[in-house]
Amino acid sequence: MVREHEDLPPKGPVPVADAWRAGVLLHARGEFDAAARVYARARDDDATEAADRAQLLAARASLSWAQGGDDVRRLAELAVAEALKSQDDAAQAAAYVAQALGAYRAGDRAANEHAYALALAAAERAGDVRQQVRIRSNVGSRLLEEGRYRTAIAELDAAIRLSEDGGMPEFLALARHNRAEAWLGLGELRRARDDADASLSGWQRMGSPQAAFGLLTIARVHRQLGLASQAVAAYREAIVLAEPTANAQVLTEAWAGLARSVFADDPAEAGRAAKQALDQSPTGGAVVPELAAGWVSLCSDDRPAAAGHAARAKAEAGRRRDAAGLAEALELGALADERSVAGRLSDLAEAAAIWGEVGNGLAAAMNAVVRGRLTGDWPAEAVARTRLHALGVRDGVWQIAGPLAALGAPPTAEVAVRALGEFAVLLSGEAVPTAAWQSRKARDLVKLLAARSGGPISRQTLAEALWPEAEAAVAGRRLAVLVSTVRGVFDPRHARPAGHFLAADEDSVRLDTRHVALDTAAFAAAARAALAAPRDEARLEAVATLYTGELCVGDESARVTLADLHREVLRRLAIGAGPDAAAGWYRRIVAGERYDEAAHLGLIGALTAAGRHGEARRAYDEYAAAMREIDVAPATRESLNKS
Repeated sequence: MVREHEDLPPKGPVPVADAWRAGVLLHARGEFDAAARVYARARDDDATEAADRAQLLAARASLSWAQGGDDVRRLAELAVAEALKSQDDAAQAAAYVAQALGAYRAGDRAANEHAYALALAAAERAGDVRQQVRIRSNVGSRLLEEGRYRTAIAELDAAIRLSEDGGMPEFLALARHNRAEAWLGLGELRRARDDADASLSGWQRMGSPQAAFGLLTIARVHRQLGLASQAVAAYREAIVLAEPTANAQVLTEAWAGLARSVFADDPAEAGRAAKQALDQSPTGGAVVPELAAGWVSLCSDDRPAAAGHAARAKAEAGRRRDAAGLAEALELGALADERSVAGRLSDLAEAAAIWGEVGNGLAAAMNAVVRGRLTGDWPAEAVARTRLHALGVRDGVWQIAGPLAALGAPPTAEVAVRALGEFAVLLSGEAVPTAAWQSRKARDLVKLLAARSGGPISRQTLAEALWPEAEAAVAGRRLAVLVSTVRGVFDPRHARPAGHFLAADEDSVRLDTRHVALDTAAFAAAARAALAAPRDEARLEAVATLYTGELCVGDESARVTLADLHREVLRRLAIGAGPDAAAGWYRRIVAGERYDEAAHLGLIGALTAAGRHGEARRAYDEYAAAMREIDVAPATRESLNKS
């Protein structure tokens, strides 16, 4: 095909057969204007075969679609008529692809699916591998919009294999770009970046302006990771590449992404970029630009405008079966709305269900952060933020126009107490120096209270724990002094009422977890909630990370309670996991509790199931030794093998 393009005369009309072949190649490389000039030179006369005329009409329709033209469906229908007249399978495949693009532009999904089915059948009859790859890539793209990411990946895997086998670098780059989009839809950012880098490299080796697509996906990865500056740079570069060819598909999303990414640094530019996105002629509907404009409006405190964008995005996403777009529109609408919390939570819960159905753990975690904030459930919000961090999301995500920026970054707690692992008290994020405590007993009081996870402790219990040898009356007076000392440490400027952080009455003392961020309370609440809910691996893993070590105070009962909760979370993770993952969770349980027989047996079983027989044998020996230490007869290796 390269030779055919090079052999065309520099000026004057060319046969239709030569024009469409050269133009299709130029289009695939992203050289839209050159393709249009070649099509315009086509000489259609009585000698033109109907099949070639159909191919030319289909090629013109495809180019018009890429540039946001409004004559796609008209040209496609003419192409189909000529292709059917010709009875040529290759021509019919091209014509039906053009028809599918027109239906996609109009949001007619039923017609789109039907046309692609006809196109693929015709391409297979014709043995046209190039068209088969194109169709599978396009179908994969449509499946992405519907949130059917796993199905899309299977379709795109086939397109990638065909492209590699057939030596079609331009279609290989496109298929890998689309697969990157699928990984993004699943929140798997590393895999998305790998495919995006590969597609970008492929297009750059060809010197193709289609490299803008690769930059677009890389920008989205940066944006979702919270790397705003890198996202802005990639979006700008994509725009520069796409503008000369009027690539509407790239420009719409690039302007929309730029609007969201640049908002924190320049709200005015964000507004201009959002308008640019809306002013494009989108090839795939207006969901993306409406959402971008809506988030920018909401983050600029223009709730009515944000609500309008949300409503339009919701309607368009519903019409196009755009699952992800619908979920995000629901979130935008909920945050823009000033209804009761209950009404807003209903929409957020529906969005969460969609994220769960499509398998996007990253978006689900963001949704959980929002719901936790609106309900005041800070342990749930903390777990969701931990899930985001585990997925690689940085704190910069709070600066990018979207649900978290609209919500506002979590305020730094005035007082935070850490008692899991190492003890520390932080005031507005800064650790309280030892000298500020005036007495070691004041720190000991806070440790004892932290061990109760915000629950009250009687004055008598505290006095006996702190001064076991003192008379009750003396210990009581000392405790009153310590309560005053701790309040002074927590609130050195006396800006809050006396009991704001440390509540005390005649009978008991407690840390008020409404105003004190207490890691023991956060972990206990999150663990109990996760264990009471249906198994959610990502949630359980996030809860497990909240347990940063054993309780570092001498309250043995509280230490055991929290450690038991942690083990139950790990056990829930192990049950139902694959053998290798289960072995890892069971190892963590055994490391914390040497005499947990069930965990030992689970570890041995998981290692055996994974085929790691040497490790299983060593695990059995460690189990047997531990049981003998407490005078428990270990199960025999033979009985375990039988079970």
